[in-house]
Amino acid sequence: MADDKIPLAGTGATPTTTQPGQPGQAGQQQVQIPVDISNRETVYLNFFQAHMNSDEVYLDLGQFSQVVTPNGAEPIVVSHRLVMNFITAKRLAEVLRAAVARHEQMFGVVELDPNRRLRTPPQPPRPPAG
Repeated sequence: MADDKIPLAGTGATPTTTQPGQPGQAGQQQVQIPVDISNRETVYLNFFQAHMNSDEVYLDLGQFSQVVTPNGAEPIVVSHRLVMNFITAKRLAEVLRAAVARHEQMFGVVELDPNRRLRTPPQPPRPPAG
C-alpha cells in the first residue's frame, strides 16, 4: 500500500513532477517513487549512540528508564540500529535541525543540560519573525 510518494532525489521536499521545458527546470523531469508504510513500526527512544566508519553512520537507538535502584541504574535497552550513508545522514541532520528550530520558535529553547532544565523555568515562545 503506497501512502506517500517522494521525489527520486529524496530531498524530503513535497513531491512534485516537473515537465521538460518548464521555466527554471532546464528540461528536468522528476520521478515520483511510492513509499509503502504498511509495515512501519513506531518506537519511542530517548537514547542514541552514534558510530561511524569511512562510508556509513550507525545510530544505535533505545530507551533509558532513568530508574536507579540500590543495585544501580537499570540498563539502557538498545532496540534498533540505523545504518545510513553520509548523504542520508546529512539530510536527516538538516530535517532534525529544522524541526527543532520550528519547535523552539513556537515553544522556547530546548535546553540540553539537565541541571539547567531543572533550574530555568521554560522560556515563553518568541513571536514569529516578519
